[in-house]
Amino acid sequence: MQRLRRSLPFFALLLTFSLPALPAVGAEGSGPTIIVLDGSGSMWGTIGTERPSKFDLARGALREALSTASPRARLGLMSFGQRRRADCSDVEVVAPPEGGPADRIPSLADKLNPKGKGPLGLALREAAKQIPPDQGGNIIVIHDGMDNCGQDPCASAADIAKTNPKTRVFLIGFGLEKSDLQRLQCVVPTTNGAVFDAKSSAELGEALAETLTLANLERVDPATGLAVPLPKAAPAPNPAGAPGLRLSAALSPEGAPLAAAVFSVAKADTPNAPVAKSLRGRDLALDLDPGSYVVEARFGQASARQTVEVAADKPTVVKVSLGAGLLKLTARADKSGTALTNPFVTISNKDAGGALRPVWVGREADLEMVFPAGSYQVRVRDGLAEQTTDVTIAEGAGVEVNPVLGTGRLELSAVAAANGAALSDVSYTIDEDDPDSPQGRREVARSADPTASFTLPSGTYYVTARSGVAETRERIALGSGGVIKHVATFNLVELSVNARPAGPVAGAATRPILIRILGEAQNAGEIARSSGGTGVFQLPPARYRVEASVSGLNIKTLGLVDLSNGRGGSVQLALEAGEVSIVGGGGSVRPWRVKDGTGRTVMHSGPGMSSSAQLAPGRYVLLTDAEDRRIEQAFDLKAGERRQLAVGAP
Repeated sequence: MQRLRRSLPFFALLLTFSLPALPAVGAEGSGPTIIVLDGSGSMWGTIGTERPSKFDLARGALREALSTASPRARLGLMSFGQRRRADCSDVEVVAPPEGGPADRIPSLADKLNPKGKGPLGLALREAAKQIPPDQGGNIIVIHDGMDNCGQDPCASAADIAKTNPKTRVFLIGFGLEKSDLQRLQCVVPTTNGAVFDAKSSAELGEALAETLTLANLERVDPATGLAVPLPKAAPAPNPAGAPGLRLSAALSPEGAPLAAAVFSVAKADTPNAPVAKSLRGRDLALDLDPGSYVVEARFGQASARQTVEVAADKPTVVKVSLGAGLLKLTARADKSGTALTNPFVTISNKDAGGALRPVWVGREADLEMVFPAGSYQVRVRDGLAEQTTDVTIAEGAGVEVNPVLGTGRLELSAVAAANGAALSDVSYTIDEDDPDSPQGRREVARSADPTASFTLPSGTYYVTARSGVAETRERIALGSGGVIKHVATFNLVELSVNARPAGPVAGAATRPILIRILGEAQNAGEIARSSGGTGVFQLPPARYRVEASVSGLNIKTLGLVDLSNGRGGSVQLALEAGEVSIVGGGGSVRPWRVKDGTGRTVMHSGPGMSSSAQLAPGRYVLLTDAEDRRIEQAFDLKAGERRQLAVGAP
């Protein structure tokens, strides 16, 4: 049978030992034992294939476990939820702790009638009040669910540790969810207690029997009726064998040796010059001369150093305590166990003032590692989702952290139209509701990747896809662990543009051609552009101006296209031009310039300037600056025409 014992099951993955039993204390120090029986309505349910209710099975297990209890054992009984429905204050001390026949406890339990809520946290606090702080004692709870009254059992256990530091808390979960059992592991390091998982009546009986043993409950021998003495710790045997150093390491002074700790040994007067290092093993035997040595042990993130005296006449046995515990992290996207897409984990040590110091950073969602005892913060981030958990790692104990980020994956792509080609020129923005934002929404992510992917906390998002002046908007509900592949569909049509120089002017054909798509209105801005003599554009149905121009020249043409019918189209644009050559007059060189009809200079004289150029058809004027006057020569240039003008000619 598989049970969740007080030493967590994941210890077997890293260590070849299990944590030792809790140290026994004498009967005089065991104190009273309070048994808390869950009286919530869910206890009338069944477990597995067994026909009796969980409450009847619990009463039977309690009767069997207490059948050998000594009359000297001080036992008390409490319950919660057994008197009133929907009352989170329904916690009752059925019998205060006192000596006497132990069978009175199950007899009183037979009279209870589960019906109400499950204030587990309050029950723990009230049970602790029955135990004198200076005596210590035990609180044993049999329950089938978490607190459903808004209290945190971990906080209750922490308060008990402060007010009743000698009191231990034992929780026996009867049919609990795995996640709830993991959350309750906090009582193990906090109160030196234990958590058990029982999935049947047989496992419940075993867990209860072991709990009473850990609680040092005095028993009687059924055959003789005499009290059975509590076990006493056996003294450690004197080491035997040849002189030298017998070396091991453990998480705590009482812990079993670690299987793979790493050791370094140096003489005390030269601690930085090891005589043996990077030694790995469970029990190491080293032949060393007598004297003082510094021994260092490391395992995971924990290390410890101590000075030892190696004797000359016998083995020197040293177990280095790392003062550490084990942290197991299992981070998932949802409760069903969906793996995280790209987790980023930071484990930070937290000092007394709350300051954080990162001690481990990585991308492993499943991690088992030893850390020095202390307070830590575990932060797991995946995409835009993040969860932070504060944990306390105790010496020789283990703690599980199982964050569920509640994330989903949103994968975006875009097509020009239904069943159309994929778009490469597209960008996405993702917004979520935000009452504090002026617009009521807040942008949380954006991307210009045409096949963008986002990891987001589950929720409702507004996805906007943009391609040029076109955009689509979609409201998407993303569930925890889900993957949504959303294709943004634009109602776009295709426009093909072909622009080429016309006529016999060959020079213009060697220059780059720019194609621009403009809105229909004269003052409308540019919507799209393409470099080259051809361009293919995906546009929303509408009317557009199409402009083509030759780079560096005033050669330009403009056309109109109507795509409002939604069927697409094509445009052929001819870039017409003529050629003008300027020659000097009368052997003299005079400054000159050519202006177009708008007064813009399109040619001029000067060092490095050409006296020949291709120009768009139209009316021009050649201006020449003479010594005492300016000479203006107006001329018209037709498409395909070649003209030669003399500077200063009348």
